[in-house]
Amino acid sequence: MLQDWKAMHSVATTSSSVAQAEVQRTWGKPMAGRVKCNIDASFLINSNRVGIGICIRNEHGAFISTKTEWFTPKSEVHVGKALGLMSPLKWVHELNLGPVDFELDSKRVVDSFHSSSRDLTKFGAIIDHCKLVFSNYYRNSSVEFVQKQANEAAHTLAKTATL
Repeated sequence: MLQDWKAMHSVATTSSSVAQAEVQRTWGKPMAGRVKCNIDASFLINSNRVGIGICIRNEHGAFISTKTEWFTPKSEVHVGKALGLMSPLKWVHELNLGPVDFELDSKRVVDSFHSSSRDLTKFGAIIDHCKLVFSNYYRNSSVEFVQKQANEAAHTLAKTATL
């Protein structure tokens, strides 16, 4: 993970136009006074587990904390990714870190989180719970979609959680 971070930091500080285009696909630091929480879920073929990886970094890119967890049985990907958002929403609040930028690589989860439409499925119930926790605990925070390449540390943690 440290090597990935160093490589990202190197690319982020390069000023060429090629590097600037690549930065959009790599992890970026949060603004001053904020932390970034990257989240991912992993679904291994030969395992009945869903792994969740959570990685929190500060405005300097330094790791504040990481966490892994897993649950069974394996779920549909969008349900597992939604559960992957719910877990850090509860955990990060306990850490009392201030404004947080939550990032995950599931466009479906992020779009559903921001939608005002009602979804009466299990997935919708999880998203509704995420919205409730977010509205109760997070001011000036965000939930955003990022490309998978920008979420590599959380992805690696999620894969490890299923082992």
